[in-house]
Amino acid sequence: MRPSIKIRHLVFTGPDVEPARMDFSSNLAMVYGASNTGKSFAVKAIDFMLGGSTALPDIGERNGYDRIWVGMSAGDDGDITLTRAIAGGSFEVAGGLITSHSGRQNMRPLSARHDPDRPDNVSHYLLQCVGLSGQQIAVDANGKKRYMSFRDLARYCVTDETSIQSEQSPAQSGQHLSATRERSVLKLLLTGVDDDAVVEILDRKTFSTSKTAKIEVFDEMLANIDAEIEGDYPDIGELPDQERRLEETFIAAQAEVETAQHSVHRLFASKRSAANSIENQETRLSEIDVNLSRFSQLDEIYSSDIDRLEALEEAGFLIGLGGAKDCPLCGAQPESQHHNHTIDEVSRVREAAEREIGKINVQRVDLTRTVEDLCVERVRIAEQLPGKRERLEQIEAEINRIAPVALEARRQLDELMVARDRVKHGLTLIESRQALVKKRDELAALKPARRQEKPQLGVSGVVAHEFAQTVSRVLTEWHFPGNRHVAWDDDAYDLRIDGKRRRDNGKGVRAITHAAFKVALLIFAREHDLAHPGFVILDTPLLTYRDPMASREGELTADERQVAESSLKEHFFRHLAATSSMGQFIIVENVDPPANILEIGNVETFFGGRKGARYGLFPHR
Repeated sequence: MRPSIKIRHLVFTGPDVEPARMDFSSNLAMVYGASNTGKSFAVKAIDFMLGGSTALPDIGERNGYDRIWVGMSAGDDGDITLTRAIAGGSFEVAGGLITSHSGRQNMRPLSARHDPDRPDNVSHYLLQCVGLSGQQIAVDANGKKRYMSFRDLARYCVTDETSIQSEQSPAQSGQHLSATRERSVLKLLLTGVDDDAVVEILDRKTFSTSKTAKIEVFDEMLANIDAEIEGDYPDIGELPDQERRLEETFIAAQAEVETAQHSVHRLFASKRSAANSIENQETRLSEIDVNLSRFSQLDEIYSSDIDRLEALEEAGFLIGLGGAKDCPLCGAQPESQHHNHTIDEVSRVREAAEREIGKINVQRVDLTRTVEDLCVERVRIAEQLPGKRERLEQIEAEINRIAPVALEARRQLDELMVARDRVKHGLTLIESRQALVKKRDELAALKPARRQEKPQLGVSGVVAHEFAQTVSRVLTEWHFPGNRHVAWDDDAYDLRIDGKRRRDNGKGVRAITHAAFKVALLIFAREHDLAHPGFVILDTPLLTYRDPMASREGELTADERQVAESSLKEHFFRHLAATSSMGQFIIVENVDPPANILEIGNVETFFGGRKGARYGLFPHR
């Protein structure tokens, strides 16, 4: 098998704080738990440690931590550890799995900036670990090339929550200026052939026309951006500070909303419990009243039976006295009395009557005790009911008080989201303008080539079709709904599934098919003995299983519901477990894992506020 990387641990340290550690002991790992506990932050941190230049989110939980350690099993180098300051900058690397400063004496520095001519940078080091150093990729349609960096590969091994839901192809960022480069990287992974042989070619006329047209497009795009900035962002210079303040306010408001909603949910649960208790006790009172009425009737029956038996016993007694006397029962004279029973038989009847009276008296005593117990229980319940009704009224009053507060907090959060999105859009405009200016200047400086044939870049139809069939196999293993007929759409550089463009599905379906694309790419590389980083990290691929009421992603679309109602989740993990001999899979999710997940992989669970359990990525302070 080709050399690859396996993530072994992620550790955050600081001078006066407890280390925050995550271990990935198996080739299938799941990070699962409550929202806002650091799962996506961990994904960003791993990407940051693979040479990412985007600063990590400035969340309060990371205060006091100043360094990140990522342990890896990396190709022929065996176990190694990369470390970097949370603030960014250069890296350090050493052999072995290290998580503290005590092991830094054997470390050597690595630059964060990629340089194909020098081995002392993290990109070159990681490319060597997976056997892809020195590969060249085309970066534009003219065949212009550069050496590939590890950041070109990062999208195939680390996928964040935003990208996995995107309408863009899993192979592309959606930036027009990056399209050729991104297509070239996918071609390299699917074929093992780079663009070293490609020669940049354009004739003068085409070059001049294309150059002029492109500059005009750039100028038009810049004019549109400038107009939007001038019209909507007179405070453009203040946007970075506004973003920082809004982000802090948004985090606090989000926590307030969650606290209010938790209080409301807790009160509703208390209300249900109190109402059920009142209903149960009222039902019990009715049952007691019914039983007391029945027992009163039973006591009357006992009294009647005793009277009858006593009369029988008395009659037997009188008969037993004998003598020529008028009958005490009917008044018959002695000569008219005819007795068919002996005196022994009469005695036995009397004794039987006495025994029966004794039994009834015992039962009557038990009945009396039962009635007394029921009366005591009735008094107790009657005394408790007013207090419980008063408690229910108090809970309802508290709900009426807190519910408007929760609604107001949600309204303020929505307003903050609008303001934050506006600021982010303004910052994106600035970044886009800077990139456009740079690209326009580069284009203006280009000189025409003498050759007249453009290179044919990207993945060939045959290879793309074969890869699409691998994706189809993965979707079949996952029990994805439908026929799972997968075809390659060269225009979108993406998949069509059962004739439908992948991007035209709901975000949850886009997430799972994006995951299938990345997993299938690893499988394809292993089956064809091609280079691949060897690990895939997916943030929220099972978005379709979200709770539409609790998730900020909203209601499920029809195609999402179809997936959510299927058994895809169980088969998803089962297939990754069966495939884990080919590479490492780390899944970050909010939904509950399958019941057997501990049998097929290891799970790191963040419980949020639950006592006695791990709070999140960082210890709760």
